[in-house]
Amino acid sequence: MRILVTFGGTREYIDAVRFITNLSTGQTGSAIAGYLSRKGHEVVSLRSEGALQMETGRVKTLEFTDFKDLDSKMRALLKEQTFDAVIHLAAVSDYSAASIRLGSKRLGAGRGRKINSNAGSMTITLKRNFKILDKIKDYALENKKPYKPLVVGFKLTASATKAGALKCVRALKSADFVVHNDLRELNDAKNSHRFHIYKNGVKLYDCSGRLRLAKALHIILKGDRLCY
Repeated sequence: MRILVTFGGTREYIDAVRFITNLSTGQTGSAIAGYLSRKGHEVVSLRSEGALQMETGRVKTLEFTDFKDLDSKMRALLKEQTFDAVIHLAAVSDYSAASIRLGSKRLGAGRGRKINSNAGSMTITLKRNFKILDKIKDYALENKKPYKPLVVGFKLTASATKAGALKCVRALKSADFVVHNDLRELNDAKNSHRFHIYKNGVKLYDCSGRLRLAKALHIILKGDRLCY
């Protein structure tokens, strides 16, 4: 199978040296990409410039910076190539910096300039980004030979109740499968990350650790049934 794996967090630049980002390290996506490659799949990984590159195996790796760059590169890949599956772990910012106000002066945000460190307080205006997850199958339909890849989405919550987590999972209607995890269940020191896999809003499987998640996704991609 040909599989596209995205991972790592976007960096929404305020100026040349400052940006808005998130907690994602890319470790989970890197582990999944490497495992699937070792299982014989042709894997393309699209990773953020700040993500840890740990995957092993024959993985073709590309990089993205911000929301706009990730969206552009995903669209191009899906339009120009065909993938049997897209595993979309990239932690995409819901907002990008649009402009900066320094006193009465208004500046455009971005990497084109560095704001003087001696400047006074500033106000940053953010603009809302759309959900790239919802665009994946549309981008694949732009291919010369339109296709519909299997899409695996990810949802991270923060101390959510079971009902709240389920509501968040069910909101990702464009994904064929959703992997949910919660901040309170993550422990890098003990590698005890808990993951919950859903299909059509129904939980299929729980597992602990990145390797077990990678194995579970491999089973799903083969069309086999997950068993405890």
